Amino acid sequence: MKEKTGPEKSSERFETDCLQHFAALVESVGVKRFSAAMDLSTRQVNRILNAAQPNPIERLIKSLQSADVEVGDRTLDFLCGEMGGHFVRSINNDDAILNAVKECAEAIAAISDGKVDESDRREIREAISALESVLSVPSSSRKT
Repeated sequence: MKEKTGPEKSSERFETDCLQHFAALVESVGVKRFSAAMDLSTRQVNRILNAAQPNPIERLIKSLQSADVEVGDRTLDFLCGEMGGHFVRSINNDDAILNAVKECAEAIAAISDGKVDESDRREIREAISALESVLSVPSSSRKT
């Protein structure tokens, strides 16, 4: 049997990883409870687990990868927000610092009127994400 290399192996690994994550979600609450929460039959969930039906995690990732980066990032931030967090894209240190300064200035300007609406909240989350990007860069690569 011929060993898979390059894109074939990478694609297979991606599919395996997505399936493992989906299986972990299902196993965390059980097939019946998961199926009910997703408005699917247990048969459909089992078909996904057996790769006979498309994996929603794989489809979500592919849809994000197919979109413009900024749109994908906003969608990821929305998903993370629904789970109580926010999305932070890793970038190099110089870009991270410049972006953090820009985002913080925009957040300060947004709340300077003393009122905080949903748009202001988004600006604040983007500033926090930008600051976290600076923190995520290893200290050895930061300029002193």
